[in-house]
Amino acid sequence: MPLTARQRSIHNKNGAKRSASFNKGKRKASEGEFLVTNAPTDLRSITYPGGAVALVLLLTARLFAAYWGHISDCDETYNYWEPLHYLVYGSGLQTWEYSPVYAIRSYMPLWLFAVPAKILSLMVSPVTVFYSIRALLAVLTACADLMFYKAVCHEFGVQVGRVWLCAWVPAAGAWASSGALLPAAWSGALVAAALACWWRRRLPPAVLLTAATTLLSWPFTALLGVPIAIDMLLIKRQFVDFFKWSILSLLLILLPTIAVDSYHYGRLVIAPWNIVAYNIFTEHGPDLYGVEPWTYYFVNGFLNFNVIWVLALSCPLLLLACTAITPRSTARASFCAPYWLDLMPLVLWLGVFMIQPHKEERFLYPVYSMIVLAGAISMDCIQKMTFAVGTELFRWRKERERRHYLAYTGPLMVMCVALAAAGGISRITALYTNYHGPMRLLRSLPPPPSSTNSPYLCFGKDWYRSPSSFHAPGYNVRFIPSEFTGQMPAPYADSTNATRLIHPYFNDLNKGDNRTYLRPSQCHYLVDSDIGNPTSLEPAYHKQSTWEIVASVPILDAQRSHRIFRAFYVPVLSSKNNVYANLYLLKNKLLVG
Repeated sequence: MPLTARQRSIHNKNGAKRSASFNKGKRKASEGEFLVTNAPTDLRSITYPGGAVALVLLLTARLFAAYWGHISDCDETYNYWEPLHYLVYGSGLQTWEYSPVYAIRSYMPLWLFAVPAKILSLMVSPVTVFYSIRALLAVLTACADLMFYKAVCHEFGVQVGRVWLCAWVPAAGAWASSGALLPAAWSGALVAAALACWWRRRLPPAVLLTAATTLLSWPFTALLGVPIAIDMLLIKRQFVDFFKWSILSLLLILLPTIAVDSYHYGRLVIAPWNIVAYNIFTEHGPDLYGVEPWTYYFVNGFLNFNVIWVLALSCPLLLLACTAITPRSTARASFCAPYWLDLMPLVLWLGVFMIQPHKEERFLYPVYSMIVLAGAISMDCIQKMTFAVGTELFRWRKERERRHYLAYTGPLMVMCVALAAAGGISRITALYTNYHGPMRLLRSLPPPPSSTNSPYLCFGKDWYRSPSSFHAPGYNVRFIPSEFTGQMPAPYADSTNATRLIHPYFNDLNKGDNRTYLRPSQCHYLVDSDIGNPTSLEPAYHKQSTWEIVASVPILDAQRSHRIFRAFYVPVLSSKNNVYANLYLLKNKLLVG
């Protein structure tokens, strides 16, 4: 709302008094003083969400995602939820990454969730523990987002901050990453918090959080801390503080991590180094699977952020154009870092990962907040350039000195944010409608019999749809042969030193081993679907007399559905152009009465 005449008079008088007092002394104005005394009159009355409102919006969106979101990556199930289930309940599935021979995954971050999960397991069911951990992740992510939002308002201005918040809350990318038990998702929150501390000139916690994302989460995110190092070492010359806090962070984080992992693996293990060595210094590295064309991230970025993704990629060009057209509009306060340094994390990350053959959606999680920030900056540049052109062509020129650019370009911002929000909600609705079935199917499992031998729940061709052992309490999750020839997880051994045992069927070449499979006749329950054509290894079990259908849920048949309407939900059109199959929970009549 615009200021009243009295409010404007008070602001002007106070501003004049402050300016006069600043000029009398030789003291340099602080950051807060600069923001108050140099803000245009219209900006003093700009409407934007405060901290409490922003936190409520972020918490609501992230908690919704924690409950309604599905597991989009089987790596999350088998490399994190299953080992966490083992730490809490003593059973679960183990992948080759957790074999003592390779030891490229750390147990340390899992214990940070296993401790509250163990406490909860004494009071509630495993499924409730699962959703409680996701809720905890959502809350922590929302807190990091709040830090990022406040820092963006401080470093880039309230206008950029509110555009970021309005685009971030309904973004499909934020929905997918906020409740995921994945290092890339943890890194997204830790990096956002680290950058927020950097922009607020709280450098010690910025270094500590960068070390946390590097050593506890994903070692490659050290790349995102390069701008902080450049600022401290080359610009501010704070050599002592940088090395002091780096060494302290190393001691506080790395030493406990080495101790925990060495205990679990039965030998000295530095898991962050092992994952770097595997991905960079081995001949096969990560390229055994997940190899995608160069266009993968361009398409994936649009699916998750639609128009904001386009603006983010255009940010460098728009900044240059805005500087050329209206140099004063891109001038920054002395306490702000230059744009090239602020946006360096995003540029470095995209530059490195876009040229890698192995591409996955989760690899961009750490810079999701930066993508939206770049889009918000681009939107601000477009508004400034629109105002600059408008003052030359229209009657705006008469108001140029008295009014702010937002007074004329606000509708442009609202349309862009509304379009981004509509695209995000459409994508989220499509994901829920098309792929949430596996999260509901296992609710139909009956309680296991109170005997010493737990019944087997098996997965065949739909092995990658398992939501984890948390959803099948009292059952042993196993696999039967299918057309997939890669390596499958195997159960942790039923012994106290299970994490130290070396199994001969684990390898780092993604070669399958039949010794880990069960025969279908050994399974008490089986998950099957009618997607694709039956084969000898993947027959239509749900049509065989041996099996009885206990429950079924719809699942998208992607190959037979329209590419656009399966990616985004459009009322009426999506239901007409998409084809849904069934995911079945089957009961073995010969084993279960």
